[in-house]
Amino acid sequence: MDYAEQPAWGVWLAGLDTGVPVGEAIESALRWLVDQTQAQQGILLLPDPSGDHVEFAYVAGERAEELRGFRLRPQDTILEPTLARGEVWDYYARTHQEPIGAITTGIAVPLPGLAQSALALVNRPEPFEPAHRALLIQTATPLALLVRLNRALQQLEQRGRALKWLSRLPQRLGADLSLQRALEAIESLMRKAAPEGGGVWLYDENRRTLLQAMQYGALPLPTQFSIDELPSEWVNTPVELIWGERPHRVYALALSEQPLGLLALALPTEAPDAFDWIPPLLGHIALTLSNALLYEQTAQRAHHMAKLYDLSLQLGEMHSLREVLNLLCRTAHELIPHDHTVIYLPSRREPDRLAPVYVEPLTEHLLSHSPDAQYSLPGWVYAFNAPIAAPDLPQHPQNLKEPLPGGYASALAVPLQVAERTLGVMMLLSETPREFTLSEVELLFTLANTGALRLHALERVHA
Repeated sequence: MDYAEQPAWGVWLAGLDTGVPVGEAIESALRWLVDQTQAQQGILLLPDPSGDHVEFAYVAGERAEELRGFRLRPQDTILEPTLARGEVWDYYARTHQEPIGAITTGIAVPLPGLAQSALALVNRPEPFEPAHRALLIQTATPLALLVRLNRALQQLEQRGRALKWLSRLPQRLGADLSLQRALEAIESLMRKAAPEGGGVWLYDENRRTLLQAMQYGALPLPTQFSIDELPSEWVNTPVELIWGERPHRVYALALSEQPLGLLALALPTEAPDAFDWIPPLLGHIALTLSNALLYEQTAQRAHHMAKLYDLSLQLGEMHSLREVLNLLCRTAHELIPHDHTVIYLPSRREPDRLAPVYVEPLTEHLLSHSPDAQYSLPGWVYAFNAPIAAPDLPQHPQNLKEPLPGGYASALAVPLQVAERTLGVMMLLSETPREFTLSEVELLFTLANTGALRLHALERVHA
């Protein structure tokens, strides 16, 4: 069979110059094939982003709107020879049932250079002829080029979005490089890729737990989780996790191969390639967050140093032990969240014990407990002149022989020392479990040393 009419490629391609979507040129070609062969449907099948299914990417003819976007696994269709092995498929029968309905006749050819793809015509009143096969083979090559062109245009559009976000980033951040401002800028990017929801999690100071720093959308997301809960490969490649019965794609955020946290985006139901433009931006996102964290840490340290400087000035004006201890406890409560503060000094009545000389707020069971000067948690700090952070106080080895009263969950204890001499111990207690960060340990250690200097001076005056 010779066809007097030829595909109107010139007209279809000319439309691209005026901004007509590439998909319209593809569907025009499919409609022309359907008209020329009297088939019911012309279908262009392409692999979906997961690679596990093929999608009816373009459909012309009967039930086109209904079938467009339909997905199935290649092995579940009689087109498997074409989709899996790149063979020409020529079919004629009256008994086979497919998900799209009864197929009595069909013909399909692969698109050159595109795996798991097929150009198919189905349900012609009579069996397809060799001329129809030649027509499909002839049309498959320009259609493959159009598919590649469409993908290239999508990639350019994605890169344009990324560049647009990057160009606006300095304006969004402004002069105030706070973590909140940085997260707001990153959220604006994430919403474009995944409107349904997403979030950012950052490591805590101990680098064992990821804490939620930002979340948007109505989907339930964890506030924190351990890195042991993540697949082992998550640092090197994007992984998928199910949260709230919804799959999320998780990307590691790292700077100079140093993990910083992770970013998660809710996968759309159709799982399009909308996330392809996210990976090139992960380094910029990590750098933005790292700089914001450094900015806030510097500001926080400056605040702490100013507070400690004020503390030293106030201590210099105090001449009684009670005033000094009261100020130390009040300052500790302002700087580090906890429930009770206890200051121990060596007991004058029992040399092998410590005396709780100040408890804030006042608690009788702490005020009446004099721990061993070595075989207890505060005693170990006193004996070895070293701090202890006990997130699980009831199970801490130094708290087992002589447990602290009151059923507290966590503790942080540091020595009150001057040079090599330990004057006593300052301890913070929390009723709810918590991990004291390294910066909190350092801060309390410095605060205690500042107070110890004044205690030592008072000791010499009253000696």
